[in-house]
Amino acid sequence: MPSSTHQKMPDNSPQAIEESAGTHVSEQERKRLRNRLSQQAFRRRQAERIRELSNRVNADQKSDSERIEALQQENRQLRMQLVEVQAKMSRLLATLQGLSDSVSKTLDNTAAAENGEHGFADDSGTASTVSSNQNRNQNKHTPPPPELYAPMDLESSDTSMFRQNLNHLSSELVNVAGTSPLYPQIPNVWSFEYQTGIEPYLTAMAATEESSTLLRKNWTLSNSPFSDHIQLLQRLLKNKLRASGFTPEGQPSMQGIYQPVLMVLSMFNSMTRPDVMAWYAKTRFFHIIELTAWQLYPSAATFEKLHPRYRPTETQMKHPHPRVIDWIPFPTIRDRLIQRHAANPHIDQIFCDAVTGYVVETTMSDLILGAPQVTVYIRVTDLITAMSSTLDGDDAVDEMPATIPAPDAATLFSSPSHARAAFKRLNMDRGASYYKIDPAFYAKYPELFDQSSDLTATGIPLRPKSQKVLTYPKPLDASTVETYRSFIDFSLDAANSISSSSTSASSTMAA
Repeated sequence: MPSSTHQKMPDNSPQAIEESAGTHVSEQERKRLRNRLSQQAFRRRQAERIRELSNRVNADQKSDSERIEALQQENRQLRMQLVEVQAKMSRLLATLQGLSDSVSKTLDNTAAAENGEHGFADDSGTASTVSSNQNRNQNKHTPPPPELYAPMDLESSDTSMFRQNLNHLSSELVNVAGTSPLYPQIPNVWSFEYQTGIEPYLTAMAATEESSTLLRKNWTLSNSPFSDHIQLLQRLLKNKLRASGFTPEGQPSMQGIYQPVLMVLSMFNSMTRPDVMAWYAKTRFFHIIELTAWQLYPSAATFEKLHPRYRPTETQMKHPHPRVIDWIPFPTIRDRLIQRHAANPHIDQIFCDAVTGYVVETTMSDLILGAPQVTVYIRVTDLITAMSSTLDGDDAVDEMPATIPAPDAATLFSSPSHARAAFKRLNMDRGASYYKIDPAFYAKYPELFDQSSDLTATGIPLRPKSQKVLTYPKPLDASTVETYRSFIDFSLDAANSISSSSTSASSTMAA
C-alpha cells in the first residue's frame, strides 16, 4: 500500500516541472509561429491585391500597343523561366538515370568477378592467382573505347594523367570491357548531343537572357554572333514596321515586306561581311529574303514564296536554335546541326564552311577542252573568287567574253572571263536547286553526314590551288546596335515620306 500510494503522488521534482514548462512554452511558440505565418500570408495577399490594382490603373493609362508589348515581355520572361525549369529537370533526370545505370552495371560486374574468382579458387589457388595477374596486366594495356573520345578535342590537353590513373586501377575497378566504370557514369557524356545539343543550348540561352535583362541590354549575346545580328535586325525591323502602321492583315499578298527586308539584309552584309556581297550579287541568292519575310510574318503567302529546300522541318519548328542554321538549304544538315551543335561556340564557322562547300556537279568535258566524260564538281565560291579578279571595273567591262570549254583547268580559276562563262554554264546564278554539298565538308564534320541524302556531290573535285572561306560577323556591340536602329529608322521614314509625297502629287495632278 505505501508503495502504491507513492506511485499515485504527483511528481514535483525539478526535472518534471522543467519538462512541463518546456511543453507549455513549445505550445506557445507554435501558436506564435502559426499567427506569424497567417499574418505573412495576409500581408502577401494584400500586397498582391494592391499590385494588381496598381497594374490596372497603369494599364488604363497606356495604349493598347504598350499593354500588348508589356504582356508579351512578361510572357517571354515566364517562358524563359519555364524553359530553365524544364532544362534543370531534364539534367537532373539524366544525372539520376546515369548514376542508377552506373551503379547497376558496377554491381553486376563485381558480382560476376566474385563468382569467377571463387570458381577458380575451388579448382586451384595457383590458377586463380595467375588468372588474376593476367587479367590485371591485360586491363593495364587495354585502352578505353575510342568512340568515348570522338566528339572531344584532346589535342591541347595533357592525356598522361588518364594513362597513369588507368595503370593504377585495381582489377575490382575495371569492368569486363577493360575500361574504368568511372567513364560511363553519365550516359553519352562525350556525345555532341550532351555537350552542344539542344538542352545545353536552352540552358545557356536562359542564363544569357537573364544576364542581359539584369544588365539592361536590348540584345542577347549567344554562342552565335551571326544569329544575334539576325535576331536583332528582325526585331528592330518588325518594331519599326509596326510603328509605321504596317499590318499584315491588310496585305494578303505581303508584297510590301520584301523591299524592307532586302534593304536591311543588304546593309547587314555590307557592314559585317563585305566579302559576301559579291557572293550574293553573283549568285542572285534571294532565298534568304523570302525566308526572313516568312520568319517576320508567317502566313500562307510568305510560306508559298519559300524555296522548297528552305521550308522548315519538324525539328526546326519544335526546338529553339541559332537562326543562322535556317540559312542552310539542306534540311538534313539543318536538323543535325540543331540536334548536335545548337550550343557549339563555333556554329558560325560551321555555317561558313557549309556555304563555302556549295558545289555544282557537271561533266569534265563540258568545262575543259579534250577532257574525259567523267563527273566532276566545282565550288561556287571558287568561281566567284576567280570572277572577282584584280581588274578594275572598266577593264572587266572591256574584256572579251570567253567560251567554254576552257583550254585547261587552271584557266578556269585564273581567267575571269572563263570563270564567268563556267558560272553561267553551271546555272550557279539560278538558286539553290542546283547546289549540292562538297564531300570535304563531311570530312571535317562527319557527324553531319546523312547516307540517305542525295545532296552530296559525287565525282572528282575541280579546285584552284587555294580556296577562300566566307567570313561571319563579329559579336554585337552598342555601336553596331545603334547603327542598325538608325539605318532602319531613316530608311523606312524616308521611304514612307517619299511614297506619301508621290501620292499627294498624283492626287493634285488628277484634281
